[in-house]
Amino acid sequence: MKNLDLRNPVFKIKKAVYEEMILHCQETLPYEACGLLSGIQSNGTKLWKIKNESLNSNRFSMSKESIELTSKNANKIGEKISGIFHSHPSSPAYPSSHDIGNTPYPDLAYLIVSFYKGNVEVGCFQINDGLVIPIKLIVVDE
Repeated sequence: MKNLDLRNPVFKIKKAVYEEMILHCQETLPYEACGLLSGIQSNGTKLWKIKNESLNSNRFSMSKESIELTSKNANKIGEKISGIFHSHPSSPAYPSSHDIGNTPYPDLAYLIVSFYKGNVEVGCFQINDGLVIPIKLIVVDE
């Protein structure tokens, strides 16, 4: 799963996908939502909702089987997994120490939808070997 171009760290997401991601995260409050994004290169053109396997309200976990099945389904439509998203119901849109320490796919974009203090904010990052690199998130009409 290699998608990000570190010379130009930008992730483009379709507006409809961006809005669907936020809505999905709102619907799971007060728990964290999670899922995958697929597209071509550093783009999010399709959202894949994945069940949060964590029983902890401030953690997320996706099964390996769910990730593999979603990757296969994305490949069937000519796309690759390009990002991982999850929500922070009560903390900022920045990776937590747990997020940073549990990042198995350093070449994907990590999007965090935050509802901290009642405000919706979406952060986008690359996380590699404990290093957090902000990525410019561009919402496109289509």
